Amino acid sequence: MQDYKILVVGSSGSGKTTAISTISEIDVVNTDVFNSDYENLNKEMITVGLDYGEVTFPALQGGKLRLYGAPGQQRFSFVWQALASGVAGIVLLADNSQEDPLAALQYYLQCFRKLLSETKKTVLLGIVKTDVSPVPDKTAYQNLLEAFGVNAPVIVVDAREYKSVQTMFLTLSEQLLKDNHGHMGK
Repeated sequence: MQDYKILVVGSSGSGKTTAISTISEIDVVNTDVFNSDYENLNKEMITVGLDYGEVTFPALQGGKLRLYGAPGQQRFSFVWQALASGVAGIVLLADNSQEDPLAALQYYLQCFRKLLSETKKTVLLGIVKTDVSPVPDKTAYQNLLEAFGVNAPVIVVDAREYKSVQTMFLTLSEQLLKDNHGHMGK
């Protein structure tokens, strides 16, 4: 039985807190506060430290995904590196409703370039809010990941829907097992 630390990153409003809250089997620990910069970020609450939740899947044979949601705003980037320590996997969430979602994702790819390039890191990209904005499509995201040398599944996810989030983290779990050659121990 092995637990895996998973970092969930993406811009503010990309659904990190929502996805973790949707899937977590424990009460989520979060550091959400009222947004004092509403004119620049149209969102009532923002994460200033982290979100934490846990989920298990049968494939993990009793092990857990320990989910750490990072704050999305650049001013809290100092938290990212602390949360990134010891991660086995990274879930990138891309908000398709942003003005330029590919540029937003590129920013996070650059910030986490070193971590993403480490061979033992499993990566998955979830695209949210495609119901609001269907463009860009999965291919555009896949091309951007490839340009950064990141080989990762790209899936559309609704962070509010349990089955959708479950599929995302189940896909990540299966990839973790594959990346670790099917062995639960290290």
